[in-house]
Amino acid sequence: MDFDVIVIGGGGAGLSAACHAARNGASVMILEADKMLGGATALAGGVVYAAGTRVQRDAGIVDSPEAMFQYMMSLNQWSIRPALAKIMCEGGASIIDWLIELGNEFPPSAIVESGVGGCPRGHQSIGAGIGIVQSLANDAGANGVEVALGSRVSELIVEGGRVCGVRAAGTELRAKAVIVTTGGFGNSLEMIKRLWPTAAAHGSRVYSFYEKVPFNMGDGIKLGESAGANVTGIDNGLLVCSPNFVKDTEAFLPDWAMVVNRDGRRFIAEDASYAVSGYLVNEQPEMRCFAIFDEPALAEACADENVVKHYINDPGSESWRVNVIRRHVETGRVKVADSIEELAHRADISAEALRASLDRYNEYAKTGDDPEFFKKTKKMYSFRTPPFYALEIRASTIVSCHAGLDIDNFGRVLDANGRSVPGLYAGGEVLGCTMGRRYVGGGIGIANALIFGRLAGLTAAADVHSAAN
Repeated sequence: MDFDVIVIGGGGAGLSAACHAARNGASVMILEADKMLGGATALAGGVVYAAGTRVQRDAGIVDSPEAMFQYMMSLNQWSIRPALAKIMCEGGASIIDWLIELGNEFPPSAIVESGVGGCPRGHQSIGAGIGIVQSLANDAGANGVEVALGSRVSELIVEGGRVCGVRAAGTELRAKAVIVTTGGFGNSLEMIKRLWPTAAAHGSRVYSFYEKVPFNMGDGIKLGESAGANVTGIDNGLLVCSPNFVKDTEAFLPDWAMVVNRDGRRFIAEDASYAVSGYLVNEQPEMRCFAIFDEPALAEACADENVVKHYINDPGSESWRVNVIRRHVETGRVKVADSIEELAHRADISAEALRASLDRYNEYAKTGDDPEFFKKTKKMYSFRTPPFYALEIRASTIVSCHAGLDIDNFGRVLDANGRSVPGLYAGGEVLGCTMGRRYVGGGIGIANALIFGRLAGLTAAADVHSAAN
């Protein structure tokens, strides 16, 4: 054998798997298709979702893995296998400890409520995702992990029903265990159509957070299927809201505007978490909605100095800047009119319902109190001064794929009959059994990668040593 363990993919999950396998005595090789390590984790803002951590305690936050478990399971209507959810919830605190040990900083003052559960669990890292990746890569190197960049795996080697190696970049490598950590499939239209029909329905409006990670193509899912692996979690994942003016991930609705569906009715609090807003938008007629506002609100709320930043590493949304919106008035993508009735006609919104919604909203704005949806915003504008604007928003930006391989409680890949595929393990976003129907909150993606990457690495190393004895 060339190695005890081969890890396919060098993002957060792969690095976590490699570090923990190596720390437990295994010889490890990471094969990464890209020219650099990091994957989607390197692009992320560096938020890690976790409960019962020492950082929370230092901030005076009372929380526990049990509370997170109840939240996670309730939000997902128990669509996640409870044992896997428990691993996620109980693993977060030790992952935060490990990241701190590796030099990452999580200020207690920077913890945010990144989901809808009412408890701050979003641990913001000062160094963002790239800082986390660098610390993991350093730890992998210190523990003797070998890395081959530009090495896209084309095939698993299966002999006697057991996965025993890979073929990559014209080379055959053998291993006692293979761990798949290739991330999601956000850059593959073929995979999106097959595994995420809700996203595919947006057609050309689909934008993927993973565009800067070119090999996020679902390779690991295909490799697993070639060895008999089961695929689960179909049509699950997180699509976030955006006007799609720029190629960037802009997850938040404009909390200063009024948002209505095609029927002219409000259906959401405009300050709602992106953990829920995209799902609600995609339940609306034609899977779209509109931000409604007037000229004074545009000039003030979208001024550069007022563009909202939700996280410490958030640059602010480019689509919601005055100059960008005015540019798209010229392209016709932002509708403008001197009356609400004409605006409704141009945007194809029900005029009578839009007028009724706006009249109620303007009354709420007088006191800043929203008795319908309980929106809380820095300033609740009334929209009375023409011209009026309607800007279409869709939840068509892919930021988290939840369909993929199935595993047991130890990170071993399962086939359609629930039996493990010998020699094959998986962790991170390539999985379809750990994230469920609904996104838990900002930072759950990195937590999923590191926790289940660790699980796969520890189990693979233990199985290798057990087989040797």
